[in-house]
Amino acid sequence: MQTKICTRCEAEKPITEYYNDERYYCIDCERETSRERMALPNNKARMAYRNACMTAKKFSVYSDLTYDDVEYLFKLANGRCAYTGIESDNLSLEHVIPMSKGGPNTISNLLVVDLTANKRKGEGSALEFIESRYDPYTVTPLVRLLAARGNREYRELYDELYEYQRQESNELYRKILAKIG
Repeated sequence: MQTKICTRCEAEKPITEYYNDERYYCIDCERETSRERMALPNNKARMAYRNACMTAKKFSVYSDLTYDDVEYLFKLANGRCAYTGIESDNLSLEHVIPMSKGGPNTISNLLVVDLTANKRKGEGSALEFIESRYDPYTVTPLVRLLAARGNREYRELYDELYEYQRQESNELYRKILAKIG
């Protein structure tokens, strides 16, 4: 049985514990270095950008998002969730109006939030999610931030988001009534 010495952990291991015989690191060390690389902030932003673009393509929504936009948003977030304000190592992009509901993939529709909060929100309305789960006073600064990014008036954007929330609620009530009746 052929063996090889991993240049990272310096352990002698069989060739079968390498992805191929030309690699210098064993599989375990390669996986560990990969996790370390992916944990770097710029790589999280790169993955978030790639995922957002693939989702935009899937739902055929308008997209003018660039990697620089995403990197900028992650730097602005400074490691904090936009919804909770808590520091997090697990940040992701959040579309205020989900792309599955026709929301655009633009900087003016994005927040950087903790992945757990993002999953809890799901496909629902950001306003309703924030008001029900967190401090309702958090909504105003977030809508002001989004309005500034989109070069829009605060009241106009708030009304648009509120209308989206109302439509989502009406759709939910219709589904519930259909099941009952």
